[in-house]
Amino acid sequence: MPLRKLLNKLTDRDKLVSEIETLSLSNQRMHEVNLVLQNKLAVKTTEIEQLLNDNKKLQAYILKNESEMQELRLLIGRVVESNEIYKNQYGEVTSSTNEKLIGEWDVDKNFFDHIEQIKGNPFNQHQVEAIRYPMERSLRIIAGAGSGKTETICAKTAYLTTMENVEASKICMVTFTRKAADEMNDRVNLFLGTDNSKVMIGTFHGVFRSLFEQLLRIIPALASVGVTGQKEDDSDEKASKLFQQLIEKYNLFVFDKQENKNIRQRIDYWTNLGYSPEEMMAFVAKHYDSLESESEYPIHKRFYDLYMEFIQIRTEQQIVIFDDFLLNLYRALQQYESARKFIQNKFEYIFVDEFQDINPLQMDILKLISPPDGSGAKLIIVGDDDQSIYAFRGSDPKFIKQFHELYNTYTIELMMNYRSKQNIVQAGNRVIISNAHDRIKKSMTPFHNAEGDAYIWAANNPVDEANWIISKAQKLGEEKQFEFKDKVEIVNYTLSTILYRSVGQLQSVYQVLDHRSIPYVIENNADVMGIFNISELKKAFGIWSNLMKANALIQSNWRPLLINIANAYYIKSQEVDHFLVQNDFSNVQHMLRKFVEYVKKYNKGNDIVLLENYLNGIFKLIKRNQVDIMEFIEPLLLFPTNKKNLSKEETDWIKKECTIYKSWRDLNGYHQRLKEKSENMKKHLELYHKGEYNALYFLTIHKSKGLAFNNVFVIGVHDGALPSNRAVALSSVDMNECKEKAEPPTTHEEERRLMYVAATRAKNNLYVTFPKTIQDKPSKRSIFIKELRMQLKNG
Repeated sequence: MPLRKLLNKLTDRDKLVSEIETLSLSNQRMHEVNLVLQNKLAVKTTEIEQLLNDNKKLQAYILKNESEMQELRLLIGRVVESNEIYKNQYGEVTSSTNEKLIGEWDVDKNFFDHIEQIKGNPFNQHQVEAIRYPMERSLRIIAGAGSGKTETICAKTAYLTTMENVEASKICMVTFTRKAADEMNDRVNLFLGTDNSKVMIGTFHGVFRSLFEQLLRIIPALASVGVTGQKEDDSDEKASKLFQQLIEKYNLFVFDKQENKNIRQRIDYWTNLGYSPEEMMAFVAKHYDSLESESEYPIHKRFYDLYMEFIQIRTEQQIVIFDDFLLNLYRALQQYESARKFIQNKFEYIFVDEFQDINPLQMDILKLISPPDGSGAKLIIVGDDDQSIYAFRGSDPKFIKQFHELYNTYTIELMMNYRSKQNIVQAGNRVIISNAHDRIKKSMTPFHNAEGDAYIWAANNPVDEANWIISKAQKLGEEKQFEFKDKVEIVNYTLSTILYRSVGQLQSVYQVLDHRSIPYVIENNADVMGIFNISELKKAFGIWSNLMKANALIQSNWRPLLINIANAYYIKSQEVDHFLVQNDFSNVQHMLRKFVEYVKKYNKGNDIVLLENYLNGIFKLIKRNQVDIMEFIEPLLLFPTNKKNLSKEETDWIKKECTIYKSWRDLNGYHQRLKEKSENMKKHLELYHKGEYNALYFLTIHKSKGLAFNNVFVIGVHDGALPSNRAVALSSVDMNECKEKAEPPTTHEEERRLMYVAATRAKNNLYVTFPKTIQDKPSKRSIFIKELRMQLKNG
């Protein structure tokens, strides 16, 4: 043992053993740590594998998501593109909501329940908003076609009286036609459950006349402001006769025949624009004195004297015309503060329907009744600038478009169309969007999802067009029989309405109607007379007829014919009378020869051969010789003023008819048949509107505004007819000069509004037609055919 210890000491064995033991323990600990680490590694490896698997799944999900996102981006792109296309075609997309509008706890719920029970359906969101609007400001309601504006404003009137405790007599409702006023009155009475609501409802002329008469009773001095008294049945006739006498007295024939308006029409237009007689005189001096540049008594002075004498004589004789109803109130409110205070305190609310049709004079009166400073009644104006189609009588859509610039205004839009099928509404939106530079931006939303017929029919010629319309109307009429009392007819013609721009579009239709014995009524009774309603032929035909009945050997019986000719050559009637008095003629033939020489001196640059041919033809007629009426009608159409005033459409129509009715006997017989038809038309119209007469209904697009029909045909939509051949771009005319001349232009923009009005009259089916050829020549298609973008079918 000691030796071992010594050896261990010498060799450091103990130390090595100790180190080995230490290392062994350390190794054991390391092994244990390694086991722990291996366990942790195994756990981490498992976690990493799980993460890798999760990552793979995530990558797959990301790839799938990116694919779906790409598809979504493409879908969004298509939606945006579709929306842009829709906007381009139909206008701005409007939003709608299905939220509950009238809550159970709303204080006015019973009111809406009551009204909706009467009308049979609920109001939409915007209608409710308009009815409830508290009138903190004046209210402008932009109401599109078929949007239920009449029900809305009548309900608002009822709301003011029942929910807001406004006295009915403190409310005034003004519109433009007697029919519209009657409809509003009936609706207000129905909503209020009375026969007389005490709300003042009427036309502009009727309401303003009544207000002036009330003022006159409390301020008798107002009788001096204008022509006062009662309008008699013959007042217009007396006024016209008086004006013609003054034309003769003041030698204003040249001015009276200038362009397409006579002096009386210019005065009416200037009056509606709110111009004074002095301003009118200045316009005449500026634009028309040059017609007689060397006159010592210039046209503008004669015009002013004529106008003043016209007013003076009418005042003395109390010959009242419609314009007096507006002018009297306007002057009374202008000149008398007491009159303004009385009228301004009379109403709390004034509704103005069809506000897009208001003219400057009416607007000036409204501003005096309801000042823009808010000191008078609040205005509720309703209308649609897209339906402004009466510029020729002074109406201006700027008043509805710029209303908010004059009055403190809250605006609500009624853009849900309840009238027409979906594709008809869309066609209307498409055509009117081309007026984007000249309208309030908006578009109609169709309430009905169903579609009806809405297409364009391209006929081979006007006769085919007329035949197709009548055949189609007959087919539509078979869907529902016409019944009245015990009378039943298989074809119900009342289901169809034909709209036209001007009577010239009906020339072929008349022939086909007569040939096929189709019953019809036409709202404008004068249009029944066809070519005999064209002014130049109408006047000449009357002269020929009278001459045929008179003793043709008596020279004085020829005077109307000679004056008619002289007028067509810009010669005054007085000059013709002077010619007849100063000369002694041996017989009628001698007088006619001298008259030709007389006209030739006045018109060195005009072809007098026309006059000679005309008189030769008339002389044959008077002598009862065989004569083709074109021998004197064709020269008549080429007389200087006639050639200038007649449109190509009118000239072609006259020629066409006169090639059918070649002899005087035939033409006169045709005139008599039309005259009899015209005399019966009023009776037939009354029966038609009562539902007692089965017939096709014809009316102008202008007169159709505000109305709706089951099936609508818009006839003759070719260039030169719709739009009119007189139409020009708004940007190409000086409107101030046009107003000064009293010659309002026919613009492409207004013609487009006319097309829009026509299209939106249809409830179920819309048919737009045009002939591909007219008188065997290709016709130019209307731009509106392209803009409507309806299906086109060829005949």
